[in-house]
Amino acid sequence: MPELEDKWNEAIRRAETTDALFCIFKKRGGKVQFFASNESQPSNYQANTDGFILSSFEDNELKMIPKNISLDFDSAEDVALLDSYINRRQKLNLTSITDLSTSAETYERSFDTVMHKLKSKEATKIVLSAKQSIQTEKSAFDIFTNIASKDNYEFAYLLHLTNGETWIGCTPEILLQKNSGSYSTISLAGTISNDGKQQWHEKEIREQQVVTDYITERLNEIKANITVGSTYSKAAGMIQHLCTDISFTSTESLSTLIKLLHPTPAVLGYPTSPALSAIKSAETHKRELYSGVVGFQSASTDEADIFVNLRCGKINKNSITLFAGGGIMPDSTKENEWNEIQMKFKSIKKSFFE
Repeated sequence: MPELEDKWNEAIRRAETTDALFCIFKKRGGKVQFFASNESQPSNYQANTDGFILSSFEDNELKMIPKNISLDFDSAEDVALLDSYINRRQKLNLTSITDLSTSAETYERSFDTVMHKLKSKEATKIVLSAKQSIQTEKSAFDIFTNIASKDNYEFAYLLHLTNGETWIGCTPEILLQKNSGSYSTISLAGTISNDGKQQWHEKEIREQQVVTDYITERLNEIKANITVGSTYSKAAGMIQHLCTDISFTSTESLSTLIKLLHPTPAVLGYPTSPALSAIKSAETHKRELYSGVVGFQSASTDEADIFVNLRCGKINKNSITLFAGGGIMPDSTKENEWNEIQMKFKSIKKSFFE
């Protein structure tokens, strides 16, 4: 198996230097899957097509990598098929790019902007993000196989787009899981360490309740039949979140439900419109795919697994830019929120590299 894994690693390294459009992914307890497309760009979402689904935070428009090619990582023959696919794609001239990390001073200025909005009661919660760039010589596939060897996430993926853009992540947040007409989602918010030394406080409890209320309100708008579970602590690597399971039935389409729920206050804030306006004025970077949507659907079986893209990074030639965020409430402090984001970065690095 190590020899076969080396062959996959070598092939995927070469695929990253072409305009190959592919994704590798694994949901919790599942097997690793590989989809590749013969198209030059992700297509618009198609309800009747098997494929990988994605959207950025800024656009929130669903795109898809159709499942034109599906490969098995346990098959040496499929390595040859991947080689054939790679040889058909145009070569890219990759450049070494290192994104700037969000400094503590920049974060403090953004925090002040957000807090002004909260104190003036324009919003009750605003999610503020940051990025951290680190140098690495590890290949994207090395990082992915390290993540996939663990089972402390809901969804792990490696995504390569045709402009050379490569993303990787291991998110704890389910947006929608579909099985015929039955759906499930979660309300996930609030963060403390998973070392047993911290307890939940009123700030985190209120922060997560905002998300639960938002999801149920949105589902009530379409008259969904909803069941809301009890709130519990959900571990995600080095940290844990407050989580509430929500199940429902609906005749609405998958794409309609994704747009109905996303982005939730877990990654945006509440109310959503003023929170988005505050984020645009406060954050000095584009979120891109961070806090957007990733997942896959099987139209043939009427199933889908869609996730919020957290604990992720954008891979450059010799570096990776990590993204993380946290919910700011009126009683939040700069120091606590900055420390929470650093804890999340530490958790991402542990998942990716240790």
